[in-house]
Amino acid sequence: MSESAVEWPAVGLTLRVDGHEYPVPQVWIGDSLLAVLRERLDLDEPRDGCGVGECGSCLVTLDGRLAAACLVPAVAAADRDVRTPQDAAFEAAREAVEAANASPCGFCAPALTVAITDLLHRNADPGPAAVREALAGIVCRCAESGRWIEAVARAGEAGVGDAGAAGPGISDSGEMPAYVVEAGEPA
Repeated sequence: MSESAVEWPAVGLTLRVDGHEYPVPQVWIGDSLLAVLRERLDLDEPRDGCGVGECGSCLVTLDGRLAAACLVPAVAAADRDVRTPQDAAFEAAREAVEAANASPCGFCAPALTVAITDLLHRNADPGPAAVREALAGIVCRCAESGRWIEAVARAGEAGVGDAGAAGPGISDSGEMPAYVVEAGEPA
């Protein structure tokens, strides 16, 4: 190894994803949760869009709060509850997205299912403005907001957001969820 080569620290960790525990040996401490989910656990969802937290494609819940998996260090998700769009808790929202053709190409469908479930858990009867605001962070080039509003209505009719129907891992705090790693916060 040359003198200029740097060895990056790696750790072993356990991720709790969709109710299952996965030991993940040798994770570089700079790996994102998204990279580990997709590359180490071979999950197709969440999607990998921009990689900088601007497109919303990689939405998951982390301890019941929405999180852009590309911004969360994998080490910060160790031993916490991670729910991906593949979790059964999001199935009714996924079906509503498909029925409303709210994601014609399918790329943003996983993020929509997570965001719609979270929205309906916080607000069982959101109006069009609330739907647009809640889903504004998801970049989509092939559907108009009317289809998203229809998908939210269909998901609500299917019971998404009813007490207990949202499934495990969805916050009921009433606040707009976000995940921020504070300086000095233990990972």
